[in-house]
Amino acid sequence: MDLNRLRLLVAAPMASLFPVLGLLLAFTALGTAQTPSEDIEIPFSQGFDVSFNGSAPIHFGMDTGGAWDFFLTTEQARQLALPVLGKHTGHTSDRKEVPGAETEIVQAKTLQLAGRTFTNRTGLAAPNEHHNDVGITLFKDILITLDYPRDRMRLRSGSLPPANGQDIIPYTTQPDADFKVLQVSPMVTIKLADQSFPALIDTGAETAYGDVIVPPEVAAKLPLSAQFGSVTIGDAYGRPHTGVVKQLNGDLTIGGVVIRKPIVTVTDWLGFVNVGPATKRLALTIDQKNHLVQLTLPASESNNNKK
Repeated sequence: MDLNRLRLLVAAPMASLFPVLGLLLAFTALGTAQTPSEDIEIPFSQGFDVSFNGSAPIHFGMDTGGAWDFFLTTEQARQLALPVLGKHTGHTSDRKEVPGAETEIVQAKTLQLAGRTFTNRTGLAAPNEHHNDVGITLFKDILITLDYPRDRMRLRSGSLPPANGQDIIPYTTQPDADFKVLQVSPMVTIKLADQSFPALIDTGAETAYGDVIVPPEVAAKLPLSAQFGSVTIGDAYGRPHTGVVKQLNGDLTIGGVVIRKPIVTVTDWLGFVNVGPATKRLALTIDQKNHLVQLTLPASESNNNKK
């Protein structure tokens, strides 16, 4: 969704503390171009280097729920002398009762990442609590693979094969949505137990506790266990959102990927299902030109899920 990383405190058995993560900062990027380069893989789970206009490298993360090309702090944008194109009210939720925050739209003539140079890229300079991330729109013309088990991010030209309903499935966006994240970030159909729901693939939330985040109105339809943990989520602007942790009495199914009895976080912070936390188990490739996503689960985990 958009890109903001939040911190999630889970009061679960054995007083476990779970750092969380990313969130949606919302918005769409302006049209840009990129120069072709070689097929390259780099580690990404601990971040990666990005340069702006030939600057020294800056450490960034990846967020498919980020609807601009990049996100950095206002202070960093000033230091990089990135021109300000205008003002923007940034939102971390589709809920209208969750207030936005004033941010600045900035532009980089060049952005260098993993052996590629992207030109005329537009990003968001947010309050200084915001984490550095690149968003989904940066890769609109190429394939991006995020292989979490192997800790490899791969950028390359080309297209995915046609959807087969198993490892390659179609995704949709909502161009007319008020919440900009929903305009550009992948939304796939998932099954929770025997019910189908649209769900956002938001890798900004991949470090969140559990496997899937749902609003109370969805949780009311699901066969869930009793609560065994509680959460306090602080969004990108420091606002707290509370929730509870339960387990699904059934499977989470995304195409051919099946996760048995997933952990579910229930919160009214978002009005839709977010399957981003489950991505930490997967390798996924996103093809924005053809609205396709490829999802694979490591063989070892797939075998465990069959038991």
